[in-house]
Amino acid sequence: MEKLMPYFPLSARVKKDDIVSLVIAIVVYVVVAIILGVILGFIGIIPIVGIIARIVSALVWIYEVVGIVLAIWTFIK
Repeated sequence: MEKLMPYFPLSARVKKDDIVSLVIAIVVYVVVAIILGVILGFIGIIPIVGIIARIVSALVWIYEVVGIVLAIWTFIK
């Protein structure tokens, strides 16, 4: 898990037993996911670019989920 933390700086800032830092990290991940989802949704209307937008959207979703899991893991650990 420690090798992943440089790629998820927001999750690395979560402190053990500090609920505020955990909530802030989760909220930021969710807000970024919503904003990028809306932007990629609009871009996805274009036929060829839509395929690329769906791939990018899936990768962003995976990044967000891993970031939230790492934040929770850091909080519990």
